[in-house]
Amino acid sequence: MSKANKITAIVFILIAFGFIASGLRLSFGARLYPMILSILLAFLGVLLFITSHKKSKTDNSPNPLAILIKEHKHFTILIVGYILFIAGLTVIGFAPACFIFLVIVQYLLGYRKKSVLFINSAVFTLIVYFSFSSLLNVPLPVGIFLGGI
Repeated sequence: MSKANKITAIVFILIAFGFIASGLRLSFGARLYPMILSILLAFLGVLLFITSHKKSKTDNSPNPLAILIKEHKHFTILIVGYILFIAGLTVIGFAPACFIFLVIVQYLLGYRKKSVLFINSAVFTLIVYFSFSSLLNVPLPVGIFLGGI
């Protein structure tokens, strides 16, 4: 795992420096935000490289592929859930599909406290819905049953 983290860190650092180099050609106002994100990405890449180098001496973590094979049930649940969520977007709309998706996936992944599960799903759905519809003025799918196309 340490070798994969080091390779990932190097890739992140190279991407960050590529963005920094291309961002220098932009005007100050246009390059400010990308430069901040690029510097943050480079910093996090360096941090990942350092921490993975320190852990490589005492790393006894299992292979990520072995974990995926062991936990294939959760992986399959998430993939099927995502496909049903996307299909549900066109039929019932974003808000109901998101709420139902979050409730079912959290329950199937082992969270059993139903009151918190419903509150968590409702709050997240409302925050995302109102953020997109009110703050960003981006319409979300309404669904066939609620008058959409």
